Amino acid sequence: MTKSKIFSLLLLSFVGGVFLCSINPAPQLRGGIFISVIIIIIFALIQKNKNKLFLGVCVLFLALGFWRSFEVFSYQGKPAIKNFNTDEKMIFSGKIVAEPDRRPNFSQYILESGALGRVLIKTNLYPEYFYGDILKLNGKAETPENFSGFDYQNYLAKDNIFLISQYPEITLINRPANKDFYGYLLNIKKSFIDIINKIIFEPQASFLAALLVGAKRTLPPDLVDAFNRTGTSHIVAISGYNISIVSIMLLNFLSYLLLPRRLIFWLVGIGLVLFTLIAGAGASVVRAAIMGGLLILARREGRSYQITNAIIFAGAAMLFFNPYLLRYDASFQLSFLATLGLVYLAPHFNKWFSRLPNFLSFRANLAATLSAQIMTLPIILFGFGRFSLIAVLANVLILPVIPLTMLFGFLAGLMGFLSLKIAAIFILPAWLMLSYQIWVVKILSLLPFASISL
Repeated sequence: MTKSKIFSLLLLSFVGGVFLCSINPAPQLRGGIFISVIIIIIFALIQKNKNKLFLGVCVLFLALGFWRSFEVFSYQGKPAIKNFNTDEKMIFSGKIVAEPDRRPNFSQYILESGALGRVLIKTNLYPEYFYGDILKLNGKAETPENFSGFDYQNYLAKDNIFLISQYPEITLINRPANKDFYGYLLNIKKSFIDIINKIIFEPQASFLAALLVGAKRTLPPDLVDAFNRTGTSHIVAISGYNISIVSIMLLNFLSYLLLPRRLIFWLVGIGLVLFTLIAGAGASVVRAAIMGGLLILARREGRSYQITNAIIFAGAAMLFFNPYLLRYDASFQLSFLATLGLVYLAPHFNKWFSRLPNFLSFRANLAATLSAQIMTLPIILFGFGRFSLIAVLANVLILPVIPLTMLFGFLAGLMGFLSLKIAAIFILPAWLMLSYQIWVVKILSLLPFASISL
């Protein structure tokens, strides 16, 4: 057995332990696994059987994955929150530690409190608060409740949130003038979105902001529904699935321009870094960028076994730090499945479609779309309960213009920091392509068989 296979099997065993614990985190099972490890290794040493010894080591890694997950799942926030009365109002203070989440009718903030840990605050749209603000709150802090079959508790726990407070009385204590690095990134992102809103009308403005920096909360509800019905919602969500698709589109587009192979990978890599920074460099964005980077690595190396180890290592490392991701983070699941599809299925589809024209990377885009759709189908069916019958058609029609849309939109946003008049020149081609994409999505979404609900 090669070192490469040994490496991948050990990491897969660790991931298996995480999966096992996410299904049944019983302490007895953890003890049983460790006993099995001891028995297998003892017999392997007595019999001098390398295969059994390796099996024992694999089970040991499985036990380590189970143990790590059990420790994380057992933690339910700071000890102080486990016994306090959720029926009474309380006064607590803290700092906003994440980008505000503004919806059409309310806002959400993640507050870091010294006594309570992270608390999800749901409140009115105004007054607005920002990352770094110090707030004092007077209200109830409760443990989240699951609803409609959705495990809301563990969904929040993956972000280390174990309490929620709805519409408390809020007092702004301090708004620091000096921001940290993440705060500066969020300010740049906000300024970038403001520029887009000044140089282009709705709904193209919201669509472009969602496409470039994931600011999809301001999209009109009817357009959001159209994206969902046509299976194109990944375009306006910063996820590994989205970045994997966008990365492969950029690779195909730049290859079509006959640029040097080394230059292409550098351009896409730089694009990923810029995309990550301007999107705020949050945990989900960084995770998505890692998956996009792995996809670039796969195309650069052209060797599936090398990228396999890279993907497994990235997944195992992420799960070591946050075992919740495997079961409770759809973005994590879609990221890996889409990347695997693009690495392993897309080459086969490219061969099958070899007689099709590749104008504007049509054949490559079709192969990439089918590969990602097939691999992510189980998550889409069981996680979202909706399946689009025209997703492949919609993606093939839209994806070829995504790279140019992002290019001109990004350039227009950058130019806007210098002059809005110059930015207006760059935004015109982006506006035309955005209008085309919105038209395609809305027309296809009107078809009676566009999607089915399960």
